[in-house]
Amino acid sequence: MHIEISVGKMNKKVIAVSVLIAILSGVLFVSAIAETISYYNREISSKKSKIALLNDKIANLTGEISNLNSRLADLTNAYLVTSLGATEIPYNSPYNGVAIPYNHLYITGSVTNTGGSTAYNAGLHVFAYNSTGTLEINMTVPLTNSGTMYGAVFGTDTATENYVSSTYGISSTQLETLGSGQNMPIMINIFHEGTATNWTITPVWTNSP
Repeated sequence: MHIEISVGKMNKKVIAVSVLIAILSGVLFVSAIAETISYYNREISSKKSKIALLNDKIANLTGEISNLNSRLADLTNAYLVTSLGATEIPYNSPYNGVAIPYNHLYITGSVTNTGGSTAYNAGLHVFAYNSTGTLEINMTVPLTNSGTMYGAVFGTDTATENYVSSTYGISSTQLETLGSGQNMPIMINIFHEGTATNWTITPVWTNSP
């Protein structure tokens, strides 16, 4: 009896199936890794978005805290608010009655302490410039309307101070104390050389004597 078994073709089929299974397993493995990576990327992106939103909220809350602290400071410290007008009066203006040798900056209005405590050493710092940008006035004057019938009068240099002293009498330069809620009427004349065309008037004070 002769029995012949052929296994060559069967082995090839087994090997082919094994390779196919291995390839499919590899594809599935790579696909699983890709899906895992994609999932974690989505999670990371979501977390980053949440972190960005939280950072925005933190920034907003920090701003609100800063504003509240500023309001608290305004309530507990002195705070001067001005309601002022200023006009440059020429030396030959009819307003003067007679011709005088100098122009003067005429400041009127009021200053109010809207803060919760007393303002010490309170005054107005005045900067004024001529049309070419030359500084004409740089001085601090008290919050006042006293002095003459025209109000407080000041000079800016030796010549204008001598004129003011001999004509009106120089007003006191002593800075004022303004209590919480107190309002001070203002009427100030600052005589100076040249012609002022623009100016800034800023209230100044300290929260302690």
